[in-house]
Amino acid sequence: MFLAWVLVAIVLGATVLCAGCLSSVTMTGQVAGETVSGATINVNLIGQDTDWTLSRGCVWTVTLQVYNAGMVDEKNVNLHVELVNADTGAVRDSRTVFLGTIAPGSEKTVTVELDGDCIEEYTVRATPSKG
Repeated sequence: MFLAWVLVAIVLGATVLCAGCLSSVTMTGQVAGETVSGATINVNLIGQDTDWTLSRGCVWTVTLQVYNAGMVDEKNVNLHVELVNADTGAVRDSRTVFLGTIAPGSEKTVTVELDGDCIEEYTVRATPSKG
């Protein structure tokens, strides 16, 4: 009987901790037309999801569309993605993803997992660059 109560307490505790993971991620800090070596690279947030795992805690998964609106191939494109605390502006986690070459009028979709705290609200900052 004691084991059953311990199991119920663990399940309730996990439910309470996971409740904060239901916050949404918004995208800020991205200039709509970032110019990178003569090409215009646009980045759009097209999807996001949050999840809680026992090993990592709260994980934000964001899907971004990177589009070359310029007239030339853009080679060696990198995308730097940051999970930013909405209240303090502090960067909680970041990743840099190599996208390679993006042809004019083409797009690439990238999915990035970022670690955060379950009780905080976040925004995503995504900045393209040529590496």
